[in-house]
Amino acid sequence: MSTGFTEASTIQKALVKWAVEGGWTQVPGDELPRHTTDVLITDWVVDALVRLNPDLDRAGDNVSIIVAELRAAVISAGSDGLLAANELMTTILRGNRTFKDVATSKSVPRRFIDFDDPASNQYVVADEVTLGSRRFDVVFYVNGFPLVVIETKTPVGKKITWLNAAKDLVDVYQDDYPSFFATNLFQVATDGHDLRYGAVAEPAQAWSRWGDMDGDPALIGPQRVERDARLLLDPFMVLRILRSYTLFAHSGVAGSRKLLPRYPQVQAAEAIHDKVLTGRPGGLIWHYQGSGKTFLSLFAALRLLNDPHAGDPTVIMLVDRTQLASQAKETFLTGGMPRLEAPQRSEELHDLLRGDYRGIIVTTIHKFAEAGFLNARDNIVVLVDEAHRTQEGNLGTQLRAAVPNARFFGMTGTPIADTDRNTFKLFGDPGDPGFVMSTYEPERSIADGTTVPVYVESRRVGFDLDQDALDAADEELAEQEGLTEDQHAYIASKVARKKVFFSNPDRVAAVCVDIVDHYRAKFAPLGLKAQVVALDREMVVAYKDGLERVITDRGLPYTVELNMTVTGGKDDPYAKYELDEAAEEKQKKRFTDPDDPLTFLVVTAKLMTGFDAPNEGVIYLDKPLTRHTLFQAITRPNRKYTSPDGAVKDYGLVVDYLGMDKAIDNALRTPDLDTPGQKRTVGVNELAGRFVVQIATTMTRFAGIDPDDDSFEALTAALQAIGVGDARDDFAAKFLKLQGMWEFLDPHPILAKYAAEYRWLAKVYDAARPHDAAHELLWARVGPKTIALVHQHMENITVTHRGGRAIIEPAALIALRDLTDDGTVEPPTDGGEDKPAEEMTVEEVLDSIEARIQRRLTTSAHKGVYESLAKRLELLRQQMLAQPDDAVGYLMKAFDVAKLTVRAERMEDEGTLAGNEALFDPNIGALSQIVAENKPAGVDVVVEKLAAEIDAIVKLVAFTGWTEKDEGAKKVKSELRVLLKRYGLPIKGEPFDSAYAYIRENY
Repeated sequence: MSTGFTEASTIQKALVKWAVEGGWTQVPGDELPRHTTDVLITDWVVDALVRLNPDLDRAGDNVSIIVAELRAAVISAGSDGLLAANELMTTILRGNRTFKDVATSKSVPRRFIDFDDPASNQYVVADEVTLGSRRFDVVFYVNGFPLVVIETKTPVGKKITWLNAAKDLVDVYQDDYPSFFATNLFQVATDGHDLRYGAVAEPAQAWSRWGDMDGDPALIGPQRVERDARLLLDPFMVLRILRSYTLFAHSGVAGSRKLLPRYPQVQAAEAIHDKVLTGRPGGLIWHYQGSGKTFLSLFAALRLLNDPHAGDPTVIMLVDRTQLASQAKETFLTGGMPRLEAPQRSEELHDLLRGDYRGIIVTTIHKFAEAGFLNARDNIVVLVDEAHRTQEGNLGTQLRAAVPNARFFGMTGTPIADTDRNTFKLFGDPGDPGFVMSTYEPERSIADGTTVPVYVESRRVGFDLDQDALDAADEELAEQEGLTEDQHAYIASKVARKKVFFSNPDRVAAVCVDIVDHYRAKFAPLGLKAQVVALDREMVVAYKDGLERVITDRGLPYTVELNMTVTGGKDDPYAKYELDEAAEEKQKKRFTDPDDPLTFLVVTAKLMTGFDAPNEGVIYLDKPLTRHTLFQAITRPNRKYTSPDGAVKDYGLVVDYLGMDKAIDNALRTPDLDTPGQKRTVGVNELAGRFVVQIATTMTRFAGIDPDDDSFEALTAALQAIGVGDARDDFAAKFLKLQGMWEFLDPHPILAKYAAEYRWLAKVYDAARPHDAAHELLWARVGPKTIALVHQHMENITVTHRGGRAIIEPAALIALRDLTDDGTVEPPTDGGEDKPAEEMTVEEVLDSIEARIQRRLTTSAHKGVYESLAKRLELLRQQMLAQPDDAVGYLMKAFDVAKLTVRAERMEDEGTLAGNEALFDPNIGALSQIVAENKPAGVDVVVEKLAAEIDAIVKLVAFTGWTEKDEGAKKVKSELRVLLKRYGLPIKGEPFDSAYAYIRENY
């Protein structure tokens, strides 16, 4: 009878079995042709060396010298350090190290592993391998080099886990016998329930799981251990990781470290490699925030450059800051990395590409400005990190014109899918499912332990507003200032903006106290740091000052800094806060340094992306974020982290002062899972032809005016050519049509040819629009006084915890990303001084929609439609003023109006709006949505038609006060049931219940 389950009889035996089935040959540890003090199996090493280098004689001096140098490199782990020896051996094993030939005195590269014909190598798995007084459970040898070491623990031990096994390898075995790990590719620790792998000198808590992007993300236990072991320990995968998926990084704060890939990076890089070699288009890689997209680009570049079938390509890695490019060269030009350049000036980049440079170029898109044509080769590969707005627009067009036959691969965690900018359109391949070639979802990332879950705590910042007293004071001020009725209305509309309430000094002080108290209790003990996101630059300074006052008053050891966009102009009131690139990098290093007192970073838009701070535990959100920036914000604290004291970060937290929890709840209930990439259905080349005709026709209006003449006289002549009244409206309509074509086509290569004319027309159009400086002067005179009145009448400001802590489920992250990316709103043409162009407040979203509606009101024959939409916007503004703490909820409602506006424009342009005006009635729209969401599956109904009939019949039979009288309610219910029955829908349950509830509330 068996004595019971042991690690040797269970998981250790199973690992050897799976390895043999995967192509390894089993040799018991005590039968290996080696002494117990040997790291290398010398006979096997020499066999491979002679086989792969035919000029070598097995008995010759060169072989003896090479073997001696290999042993010296292995032994150097004890003197020079394990990481240095491991990097040296990695270079040697990749065939990137030369050895001196005795006969010729020349340095000759030598091969030890056949990467081109992997099957020709010798693969051996051995158990119970002894080295001195230690015994390693399982060791994997390739051509005599021990590349993988596995430590196992019993699967039936109550308190022993994979972590104990990993700590044995890191804290005991590597210290006692560092030379045995000089050739190590990776280590594995498992207890049969979980399996993790890690690099030499990597803390055990940071080890990762392997996996499969096509596999079940919820798979756990022994089944996942078997799947992951078979995939990770496949002999060809081991060689692939050694050759192309291992990096050594050397940086100041982090020090030196070995970087191993995660399986999503390998699978995505392999997909890039396959596309390039088969001549297919580029594509979009959509991986969750914090999953390592920058390293993915480096791994993909290595994979391509190491494959002779790729034709010695040029790989351009686009990053968003020049400092990152320089750091990449300094950090990664090690360990046998192929040629890598990071040109400092645009001219250097242009010369490299004109000179047909082969290798890696790390640069920014800005260096392609005015580059012109540079290289027509089709094996130029462009890998774009954070592929969203920064790679679109005019610079993106110039980049594609410079390398017209290149393949573009975009990496993003927050793609944009709106009518103006579309990451799917820009990078997606229509041949890929949903225009995405690789997806790594939040739920898979969290299940893998690649990122940590994110929770949200909601606060309510309440106050009492003495409206009567405020109205009286406001009227008195208006009388003192001699305001007309229109001027008074204008001032009132400005004061209604949310910032007036946000900027109350007492509110800022109350929130700062709450932030410090919360951080001190929850995150300071864990050694984690915090970001505070404020409304705009003025509020960033206010929060910095407020936090510093609280910290100073309490004698706490924290410091606060801010980071925001500063124009640098002499008139910029925030010029003293400007950070150059070097100062910003220093600030970020201080924030990520656990020993630095910099604890709070206050921002408004910067550092929301492209800033990897694993020790950021919490983000305090007091700004209504929109579109993809909301998704970026709530995923900021999701990075894994273990403090120097061993405290493990189990989750990230968002403390929300604005009511974002409602948007997350909506995302959970009604996620929009439509494929964004499928929005592009128009024939692009046909549209490009129409664009050329349209811009040529529009320019004829300005015959005789030189577009290169930037004088005031030339602008005046252009405005005179436009005319006034109907003529000006006609020009505006033509330009807006042209603008729509441009935005849709971008980055089509045809645009580069007409970019100058288009920009000139845009400036003329902007100059032709009505301008009103009087309002600005009025606000400068009266605005501050009015804001002071509002602040004086805000009393009893409190910050209260709404109770509970809700986890942001991975599915909600995906759905929220979809909701916030659903932008039909026109972004600001520039970001102003406070924020980049992609960042918009709710008020600006409303202003943008209103401007779009107003343009149509001046020219449309269907004014009733746009007037209805304008009324809905005004109602939304009033609701925001009455209850200002649900910014994201209002944003969602604003997007609904924006969608209707775009739909109305499209139908009007297509000539189908006539007769369908009722579809834009808010009640009909709401009823349409109710029917669509609640009708039985398989029942086909034209929901808009049914909704219009319900609206018409209810208006006919309802009367004032009908909801209070039985006969009124009965009549409405009866007519509603008749309509539903006629359309084949149930008259009990849904959609009847929801439709009637809406009617009772809104009619």
